[in-house]
Amino acid sequence: MASKVRALAPERFHRDDVFIDGRFLPALSGRFIEIVSPSTEQVVGRAPDGSVADVDAAVEAARRAFEDPKGWRHWAPADRAAAMERLADLLQSREEELAVLLAHEIGKPLSTSAGRSGRASELLRYFAGMARTLVQEELRPVPEQRGPGSVRRSLVRREPRGVTAAIVPYNGTLPMGMFKIGPTLAVGGTVVLKPPPQAPLEAYILAEAAVEAGIPPGVLNVVPGGREAGERLVGHPGVDIVGFTGSTEAGRRIAVQCAAAFKPVVLELGGKSAAVVLEDADLDRFARALPFLAYTFSGQNCFIQSRIVVPQHMLAELTDLVVEVTAGLIVGDPLDPATRLGPLISAEHRTRVEAHVAAGRDQGAVLAHGGGRPPGLDRGWYVEPAVFTGARNDMGICREEVFGPVVTLIPVDGEEEAIAVANDNDFGLAGSVWSADEGHALDVAGRLDTGSVGINGFGFNTAAPFGGRRDSGLGTELGVEGFEAYVQYQSRHLMH
Repeated sequence: MASKVRALAPERFHRDDVFIDGRFLPALSGRFIEIVSPSTEQVVGRAPDGSVADVDAAVEAARRAFEDPKGWRHWAPADRAAAMERLADLLQSREEELAVLLAHEIGKPLSTSAGRSGRASELLRYFAGMARTLVQEELRPVPEQRGPGSVRRSLVRREPRGVTAAIVPYNGTLPMGMFKIGPTLAVGGTVVLKPPPQAPLEAYILAEAAVEAGIPPGVLNVVPGGREAGERLVGHPGVDIVGFTGSTEAGRRIAVQCAAAFKPVVLELGGKSAAVVLEDADLDRFARALPFLAYTFSGQNCFIQSRIVVPQHMLAELTDLVVEVTAGLIVGDPLDPATRLGPLISAEHRTRVEAHVAAGRDQGAVLAHGGGRPPGLDRGWYVEPAVFTGARNDMGICREEVFGPVVTLIPVDGEEEAIAVANDNDFGLAGSVWSADEGHALDVAGRLDTGSVGINGFGFNTAAPFGGRRDSGLGTELGVEGFEAYVQYQSRHLMH
């Protein structure tokens, strides 16, 4: 793959257009975002910085497509499913191209990009399957007989909400986009996707594939941009539901904006998840899982288990194992297949992560490894993965989302304290429990106040709901529950 990295066509990196109504059109804003490689600090491309006019045009196209009396929502569900499955196949066929693009655009290592388009395709196929099996309407009898003129039975219909605004972050444009696009398309809705300013290019490959798959004009629209485009999209009266993945701060603003308009919203926000290591845990197994559990995409993921809660008497042993694994992770050029950890997304973000590390030291946590800038990597926004040990759960390093490669070991006395520490946080997105006794681990998981818990690991099941509590979000994605978020109901009452 490395030999093909620098052979991608220049137009893959330089876009002056938006995708509206099935066509690539010049952006109306006339403004552009420079795309800077996090590994070289060099400009590698550009994309439009969408304006209010660009967003308006995209929403109007989505609205027309939704209201077309012969359009997407009126297709037979099996026909919608077939088009979604074609789109899934086309995305999966471009996996290598997407991996190379992401290495340049966001610094994601080739070694960890495998399956990214496959994950998006899996989500499309899952929701396409739901379209095939969707019961669009059902006749429900009245539970008890009533007098003359009463309802005798009701026809309950599932209908699309309408136009979805899908706003996604740089660490998951396609997969997290499909959390929102998949159910919308399956039920017959239309979409305006706003990819992030740091990583807009991935969405153009999706748009190209949509045309080739036969998705009708206006059903999927793409407008890159920053805060101006996002705020206009959320507040646009032609948008019926907002699906957002991103920071808790931005999520709060969106929630307020949607509440004022009585507009439904699904928010998947930040996390500060805990891995609870019990007395009988297999520490070697935990250590082997650590690179995915704590360091995926250099810690720039919401589900990261950055708090490791461990019995006091096991702290030294587990610290040694965590440091050993962490020190063995190769930090470097994302285009090198040997690299496991690439750079952070921007210079500003690296500065924030370094400030968290400095604050952790100042608060009394012991920095057992890393936290500085890797030797030999003078160019690029790299930071050494950091391991803190002997921390208290009231320290900022244990409470605030770092969104970087920083883990903290928190010692506790007993299982009850471990559960209390895991739950004592403003976030509630994910977590894990580690024990040789799966049944007991499941019991402990049931006492954790968080949306998803892994037993001796962590992962995602497309068919299972994923959502956060407290500062981690509002609503649910994935599974039947995530599908239902994009459905509304109409009851037609039959009087005789």
